[in-house]
Amino acid sequence: MDALAYLAALEAPAWLLPETTDGPIIPNAAAEDMFPGFTPATAAEVIGAVNRRLAITCWTLPLQLNDRRRSILVAQCGHENRAGIALRAAGHVMFDWDMTSGRLDWFAHATKAMGYDTTQFPGTVQNWLGRIHPEDRPRIAAAVLSPVPPDLETWEEAYRFLRADGTAAHVIDRGFLLRDEAGQARRMIGTMIDVSAVHEAEARFQLATSASTDVLFIHDLVEDKIWWSDALFRQYGHADVPGVEKTDWWLSRVHPEDAPRLRERFEAARTGADDHWTEEYRFSRADGSYVWVVDRARFLRDADGRALRSVGSMVDMTALREGQERFRLAAEASQDVIYSWEPETGRTWRSESYSRTFGLDPFAPASGPGSWRAAIHPDDLPRILHLRDTAITRGDDRWEYAYRVIRGDGSVAHVIDRALAQRRPDGRLHRLIGSIVDVTRLREEGERLRAVLRLASDVVYEIDLRAGTVLYSEGAVAIFGAEWEGEQPSPGIWTQSLHPEDAPQVLRQFRTFIAGRREDWRAEYRLRRSDCSYAHVRDRALALRDDEGEAFRIVGAIEDITDEVELAAKLQQAQRLEALGKLTGGVAHDFNNLLSVILANAELLADTAEDAETQAPAAQVVQAAERGAELVRSLLAFARRQPLAPRALASASVLTELRCMLTRTLPAYIRLSVVTPDDLWPVEADPTQLQTALLNLAVNAGDAMPDGGDLVIEAENCVVDSSYAAANPDARTGEFLRLSITDSGTGMLPDVAARAFDPFFTTKPVGRGSGLGLSMVHGFVSQSGGHVTLYSEAGQGTTVRLYLPRSRQGSEAHVGSLADPAEAIPMGAGQHVVVAEDDPALRPHVARLVESLGYRVTAVADGAAALEAIRAAGDVSLLFTDVVMPGEMNGLVLAERVLADFPGLKILFTSGYSENAILRRGSLVSGARLLSKPYRRRDLGLRLHEALHGDAAPRP
Repeated sequence: MDALAYLAALEAPAWLLPETTDGPIIPNAAAEDMFPGFTPATAAEVIGAVNRRLAITCWTLPLQLNDRRRSILVAQCGHENRAGIALRAAGHVMFDWDMTSGRLDWFAHATKAMGYDTTQFPGTVQNWLGRIHPEDRPRIAAAVLSPVPPDLETWEEAYRFLRADGTAAHVIDRGFLLRDEAGQARRMIGTMIDVSAVHEAEARFQLATSASTDVLFIHDLVEDKIWWSDALFRQYGHADVPGVEKTDWWLSRVHPEDAPRLRERFEAARTGADDHWTEEYRFSRADGSYVWVVDRARFLRDADGRALRSVGSMVDMTALREGQERFRLAAEASQDVIYSWEPETGRTWRSESYSRTFGLDPFAPASGPGSWRAAIHPDDLPRILHLRDTAITRGDDRWEYAYRVIRGDGSVAHVIDRALAQRRPDGRLHRLIGSIVDVTRLREEGERLRAVLRLASDVVYEIDLRAGTVLYSEGAVAIFGAEWEGEQPSPGIWTQSLHPEDAPQVLRQFRTFIAGRREDWRAEYRLRRSDCSYAHVRDRALALRDDEGEAFRIVGAIEDITDEVELAAKLQQAQRLEALGKLTGGVAHDFNNLLSVILANAELLADTAEDAETQAPAAQVVQAAERGAELVRSLLAFARRQPLAPRALASASVLTELRCMLTRTLPAYIRLSVVTPDDLWPVEADPTQLQTALLNLAVNAGDAMPDGGDLVIEAENCVVDSSYAAANPDARTGEFLRLSITDSGTGMLPDVAARAFDPFFTTKPVGRGSGLGLSMVHGFVSQSGGHVTLYSEAGQGTTVRLYLPRSRQGSEAHVGSLADPAEAIPMGAGQHVVVAEDDPALRPHVARLVESLGYRVTAVADGAAALEAIRAAGDVSLLFTDVVMPGEMNGLVLAERVLADFPGLKILFTSGYSENAILRRGSLVSGARLLSKPYRRRDLGLRLHEALHGDAAPRP
């Protein structure tokens, strides 16, 4: 056989033994002894080839020579040491298998390579098979023990061989078959190559490529073949089918818009001198969708620079590009300026909002004309540069500045600049990434808000629940004192200022609000002022909560509603008095009708009594009825429904007569002082009721000073404006005479003063007061178009002020006495009087009284009947009608219709109370005649005479 073919079959590294100067390493004469079974010519050919080419490899030397052959070899060439060194250096194990006897000889260092010694590694095929991994042993045993094919020259198998320590070595056995002259395989000479390191490297490479999402490739540019890692099939869904290794397949998956560019640049890189190539393009998945990828490759070239292959990776850049696109869109949409600056290179990038917000060039350099540094306000630039340099030197990772910027149009913007520093491993600054926020509008709004808060009367506050601090607006100082100024370390000043009666409930509600889920909270409570008085406040708060619903900040406002609460209390008091007045007036009206019957009949009995025994009881009935009538008048005064006859009065005359009356009435230990300026306006009031009211107030004041004191009555002109009227529900705007009655007596507690005008409320002992005095005053003044105020403090005294409207008419010089002189009862002369009275019990009684006074009477039950009777009779001189009657035609309507037909007819009204149209604002129209119920026979006679013989009654 060809010796070179034998050597080639071994495929061993060319570890060569140099030829010595003494001649060939192995003499030809030893060939037959070294290679028994070879023909002499063949053995000589092998030795000759080795000697000629110096290609004696570590595994081609004959092994396990018998003692004679070895001694001959050693003796002749002395090469044993050199061959052993070469074999050990190659790291291979050489074997010689005698296929006839089954003897398997190993080179001496073979056992050491696997961790065995000679005694542990006997040279038989069975022992060798016993050390093969159990999973590989059946396959190798079948290959070795099966008949050798006649045309087989070399044998090769890969398997795992067990080392002495039990670990498995991955090996490859390659053997050359030596045959006898009959062609039978007699011997195999070969090597066991330990490829464990290569196998482990391949395993690591396979693991790395299988775990990576990047596609690795090796492109054989000569053969036009591409090896792809498994990521190509996993990540992009392509199948590992024939053709996938071709360049055309790869280019066919490139987006049509990118393919020409990619082909051109790849070809330019392949034929160029640069070993590195990078390109981004769109690559198709198996489903037809495209992803953005970047290829990075290195070309391997021959000595002439021709590219033989490229090795590289394909990386999916879709997520990165989408992120870049999102960042670009976000930066474009944002009003903030996003920037990046590398101080080492001066490279700067700014978002488009740089131009939109500030009117500056986003591509301007970091320094110089048009730069950001040049745009910083000159007054702020030194400070900003100092702060920045200090932060860089100190190694700060983040910083924030506030400064001013000059826009492109020359205007000034206030900005906040926040930056993040990226540093190299040695701490040097590599890049600044940050944002610039234009806070000009926010700053202006903040200034406006601060101005509003300074002017606002409310207290605005902010509670930082995490920091535990509270910030109050300037309004808190004005209302509650200097200790409320600025930021407080805790809400303690607020909790300490709560009214003791309100604190438990308010604090409980506030804590529940913070711990709960509600966004807002409202409460009304009392809060102590700096002067230790308490203000009624309305507190409204809003909670800012995080994603878990936990409140981290409270913003609220405290409004002083003291005036509102007091006004509401006054309004409630007025409404209560109004309701009581309606009830009282209704009762008094019906009671007046009853008293009219009682009083009239008692008078008739008294007048017709023949003896004193009969007249006395009748007189007592008359007195009792008059006292009842007086009580009814008091009730009507409180209810503001008593008939009044107001006229213009000289205020000074009223007070002068009052002084005379009080001098005789008040005890000597009461010091009276009446102040009457010269320019007092005349007042519009009923003189009798006015003196009664003033006398009542003066007597009450005297009762409040049992140990003596000062009583001051003063009058002054007063103009009530809209602001005062808004704060006092009973008040009206206009010009008034203000009468003030002030005593230095015991005064009243707040709860007593609040009920002072209630009917039947009195602090006097039982039997000394009816409780109607102040309520009558209140009713009279209100009915007269004015109002009453009361101010009192316990131990300090009381002041009651009456506001009565100024009269625009001429005033009388004085006020008449409270009692008219006795007059004879004038009698009629047969004049015809129509009596209209709806009360069936009272109607016949009134008719008898009128008849007893010398008049002819027609009595009817309603207005329609009265009008019909007047029209039918034709000689009626006077209509005597009740004001309040059922149906559509009350007394006023009846009078209008009668006067329309009979202008000269006289009219006299009567009423138990006057909630009717003839009384304007509760006052009788000037010139109209009214007889109040109950009335005596004498009063009726006088009013009938006045009506008939005076001027004709004006039309209402």
